[in-house]
Amino acid sequence: MSDLLSHHPVTDLVPEGHYGPDAAQPGLTAQVVDGLALATVAARKGASGALAQAVLDAFGIALVDAPKVSFLGDLSFIGTAPGRWLATAGGAPAAHVARLQGALADAAALTDQSDGSLIIDVYGPKARMALAKLVPLDLHPAVFAPGDAAATAAALIPLVVWQLNDMPAYRFAVPRSFAPAFLRALVSGAAEFGVTVSGTARG
Repeated sequence: MSDLLSHHPVTDLVPEGHYGPDAAQPGLTAQVVDGLALATVAARKGASGALAQAVLDAFGIALVDAPKVSFLGDLSFIGTAPGRWLATAGGAPAAHVARLQGALADAAALTDQSDGSLIIDVYGPKARMALAKLVPLDLHPAVFAPGDAAATAAALIPLVVWQLNDMPAYRFAVPRSFAPAFLRALVSGAAEFGVTVSGTARG
């Protein structure tokens, strides 16, 4: 695996394709997700309650101040720290930030993160086993389930991860400059299970 990837610049994303055995039924897939806008939302001092009410009033979402995903439709708030969330939605980044700003500006500070992060979905029957080698989290379904989130690190790379469903499927927000290293570490660790990489030609 390392010999194959050594032919590609370390600053480039891992090329699309299958790595390891059983291309017909890969153990997991790593897919770059296009079309998502991201912004950090940080409650202003003493305004956590006001922020939660503003989110409920504007978007119908009961905001949870914990490492959980609060969502309705395509708008999600992923808890990353006390009083802090990563807000994701489909569409243009400017429209996403403007939508949040219009509803939450009095209670929160907002920062566009769409250009700074790459979203990568990792899913498949062996996803949990492969990620256990990379992420310092207990991903057992009794501990980390759909709707759970964590701000953590993988291969010394700071990132945010949340579980989408029971497949299991996990979504990662990775700093864009570190995305090549993250994918290399993932592919190297998951090669024994067979891993398919897609979407990197667009990333």
